[in-house]
Amino acid sequence: MARDVIEVLNDLIQLDRDAIAAYDQAIKACEHAQTREMLARFRDDHGRHVVDLSAHVTSLGGAPAASRDLKGKLIEGFTAITSMGDQSALLAMRGNEELTNRQYQGALNESLTTEARAIVERNYADEQRHLAWIKDALSRKVWERAA
Repeated sequence: MARDVIEVLNDLIQLDRDAIAAYDQAIKACEHAQTREMLARFRDDHGRHVVDLSAHVTSLGGAPAASRDLKGKLIEGFTAITSMGDQSALLAMRGNEELTNRQYQGALNESLTTEARAIVERNYADEQRHLAWIKDALSRKVWERAA
């Protein structure tokens, strides 16, 4: 069982590493400080996810995923290409967070240890919050109001 849990958690570690790189690109593209600051907080949440998941993988006797995969590099590149201003950065990150939410939700359908499930549930709550904020920011067109 532990090996399966390690594989699930390592997939999430890679996903969160990919998200950090995508957020870095989106933050660079944003013109308004408020949007940049919120995206930086979300990026930092993903960094915490990597730390927490990695610690649990290690406690299970596994080696945490150390690098991003090709899919993640493609996501980062897509985010960089499509992110020109707050609106396009938020649109790119909405797609990325929808993917992240699906992956975390899927992980909760796996057989996890009690501690792993608690970590994944906590991280998934962050992902839901990220996506809700991004959707709300897009609907309110925050880039038109920011100065």
